[in-house]
Amino acid sequence: MPNLLLTTVCRPFGGKGEGASVAAELFHAQVTRSQGIFSYRQVIRCWGLDYIAENVNAPSVVLHYPSEREFLREIKTRFYDYIGINFVVASFHKLRRMAALIRKVSPGSKIVLGGYGTVLSDDELAPFGDFICREEGIGFMRRLLGENHDRPIRHPYAPIESPRVFSYPMKTKVAHITGGLGCPNGCDFCCTSHFFKRKYVPFVQTGRELYEAILLMEQKARDAGEELSGFIIIDEDFFIHAKRAREFLACVREGGRPLSLMGFGSVRGLSQFTADEIAEMGFDILWTAFEGTGSGYEKLKGQDLPALYQGLKSRGVAILTSVIIGFPFQDRSRVLEDFRKLTELGPALWQILIYFAFPGTPFHRRVLTESRYLPAYRKNPDYRTFDGFSMHFTHPHFSPKELEDLQRELYRKCFEVLGPSLVRVVRAWFDGYRNLKDSSNPLLRGRAERMGGYVRSAVPGLFPAIHFGPNAEQRQEARKFLEEIERELGPLSLKERLYCWATVPFSAWTWLAERLNIFQQPRLLRIEHGIKATLLNLTMEETKEPAKDGMLPAPQRGSII
Repeated sequence: MPNLLLTTVCRPFGGKGEGASVAAELFHAQVTRSQGIFSYRQVIRCWGLDYIAENVNAPSVVLHYPSEREFLREIKTRFYDYIGINFVVASFHKLRRMAALIRKVSPGSKIVLGGYGTVLSDDELAPFGDFICREEGIGFMRRLLGENHDRPIRHPYAPIESPRVFSYPMKTKVAHITGGLGCPNGCDFCCTSHFFKRKYVPFVQTGRELYEAILLMEQKARDAGEELSGFIIIDEDFFIHAKRAREFLACVREGGRPLSLMGFGSVRGLSQFTADEIAEMGFDILWTAFEGTGSGYEKLKGQDLPALYQGLKSRGVAILTSVIIGFPFQDRSRVLEDFRKLTELGPALWQILIYFAFPGTPFHRRVLTESRYLPAYRKNPDYRTFDGFSMHFTHPHFSPKELEDLQRELYRKCFEVLGPSLVRVVRAWFDGYRNLKDSSNPLLRGRAERMGGYVRSAVPGLFPAIHFGPNAEQRQEARKFLEEIERELGPLSLKERLYCWATVPFSAWTWLAERLNIFQQPRLLRIEHGIKATLLNLTMEETKEPAKDGMLPAPQRGSII
């Protein structure tokens, strides 16, 4: 039976010439990137690799974020028939380096290329791989290995450390379940939609199946002696599959226990449900698109945005909003007008990306047809900045530098106008507690009780906002919010006040570590799947090698946000 190695590209990330947004941390790299010590820190696993390893019979090893030295050690000490590498366009240079190492050290291994980086042409990729996966990876690897590709998909128990702030180690993990891949919405800039040709590839067919998968992950956590704070449901537009979502809601109601979920949903999908129904399902954080007025995408049609946002926030749902700038019809005044509307909606978190011609998308084909690529990107482009934080084509109103500077300005202004996302998330949960604590619905009352606990445990995080917030107005807002919490939930105990003051040195350490660029890289996570690996005997092993080259110390823990 062939041996299989599945790996991400090698760390470190953020090197000279690399886009700062391409790393192992989604929040810190793309969402809270301008919030300094208040930025959420969470290393995201490449779950696709975990899913493949869990669903093939071949003995497999998965590496998440090895250093080059660790990667070389792996392929020197054991021969692998197949080595699969997941990469994106912006990490193509890392793939090339790894392929060269494999050809030198393990020439008998076959290299399999996978991930969204495979949107690049065959001519570009062929020298570095023997096989290219441009589809759902489990079925592809099963066929490549000569296995039955029609058997059901198993969901791996692949938790990640919960987001942390102020370098504070907490106790819980977050589990992950993939509802499905791809998106039928087909926005012209969206790689994930067009990679799967606007088709949806379900990993979970029914709401009952999703609910039972959550219960299974909870059991796996208990067996591992771990505590889960919640789940991330990976699905580009969960609510657009209304029948499955309603069946899931029925299962949650039947179970009678409030869940804690993070998910993704369009305005069109969310508008098919009431705020109470979304809260009953258990969503504490939702990522939804604002994009921009005038963008005209079908996914944005539905309920009036102020009413949608306010309804969700009142039920304790913190909203992460994505914004696009640089549409051809936008000049600076229109971008700033959209920014004003965004801040009025008051999301808890925000992502602001440049309208980007990603390979494989309709917008990319249009830019090529119209010869709009800048000269530097027409031949031998530097793919390291293909990350949504650079502009590569001509624009009627902006130069690349002007738009990139405006993007940085908007991230900073959002932080100054809305304040730290940490405070805004806790505010959403506090509003949910107050509005639902006397609900006649027992599931919502249970949600309120849980959110009250969230708020109480998050109080120490408000102290840095009171003392180090972005401006006097936000510092005063944080102080008033703490007073409001004490009036509603009771005064802080001496122990709680000590915890609050302890966040001050933690904040100082966080500032210093980022300033010195130490402990900013992920640490290797190595997972072995045996020949008979199942969900019951999956073994997980973290490297015991001392931290070097800026690796993080022992993984930190926290709540879902």
